[in-house]
Amino acid sequence: MARVLVVGAGITGFAAAYTLAECGVEVTIVEKTDTFGGKILSYGCKAEEECQNCGLCLTARLWSNVAKHKNIFRAYNSTISDISIKSGKYSIKFDEGSDAIHFNQTNFNNIDAIIICTGFDALAHSHFAHLHIDCTAGLLTGKQIESLMLKRTPDKIFEEPPKSIAFIQCVGSRDQNESGNYCSKVCCSYSTRSARVIHSYYPDCEIVFFYMELQNVKGGDYYKELREQGIKFINCRPLKITGGSPVVIEYDNQAEGILSKEFDLVVLADGICAGNDNSRIAEIFNLDMDKNGFLYAVGDDSSIYVAGCARAPMKIEEAYSDAVTVAGKVLCQINKQ
Repeated sequence: MARVLVVGAGITGFAAAYTLAECGVEVTIVEKTDTFGGKILSYGCKAEEECQNCGLCLTARLWSNVAKHKNIFRAYNSTISDISIKSGKYSIKFDEGSDAIHFNQTNFNNIDAIIICTGFDALAHSHFAHLHIDCTAGLLTGKQIESLMLKRTPDKIFEEPPKSIAFIQCVGSRDQNESGNYCSKVCCSYSTRSARVIHSYYPDCEIVFFYMELQNVKGGDYYKELREQGIKFINCRPLKITGGSPVVIEYDNQAEGILSKEFDLVVLADGICAGNDNSRIAEIFNLDMDKNGFLYAVGDDSSIYVAGCARAPMKIEEAYSDAVTVAGKVLCQINKQ
């Protein structure tokens, strides 16, 4: 039986592992933390009366399918320190300090292929070239708004109903002076869907988006629908955030000059950046990194693959699809051996 190692236990790693296992491949998933599932476990469904196709439904049975599959083995708290190859087969070495928990009976030798599914990190909020932040009260990150979507009850999202909320898009990205001069692809999706949910709970709450460019989220005239619901869009990049109660956003309206507006809450719609550990991963697995720090395989004949947000910003459904595609490439490679 062919053997594949999957590094990273998020949705990409699980989707790749399950696809391979269903085709008769023995798969070992290695995760450096003590939790399987990745960041998506902290994301909340954004359905109103109907599903908004946020991608979470793709994981409905994936976790249990992986957990009970006879061909899938798992290792928690396991940090890989080195790999070696002999006669086309890989062997794995772990950090001696790893407090490893290995489920099932598994070994880490005679591996035919490796898939890197280590995901991404959120953009740091410590410094933005285009935005000065002089307060913390009243600010929410993308991660925090996801958590609120996850924990909402049928009656409320916030402890105190807000009268106004601003979403600032492209925080930390789309700027050559920032760490992410690219579109993260997820910010418009999760923020606008969250805004719709908030509007359904608090129809009198003023919701305003500050944006540079709006990405396609779903078919039809999506943003027209949002505007018809009363959600406002201002095409500019804010300059400064001050105050805290309320939060004051200072922005440059090209027609009227510098303006300011008060809000109860401000959501910094941050995106995806390359994993903080990518340099170490690239060194261990003989990978390369693009100018933004994302990973890619060196050469066309490598048996080490990169999938999902480890190689580029992707939406949930894109990461899932990419995992299945990469698993298919691995199967083709195995069948040629």
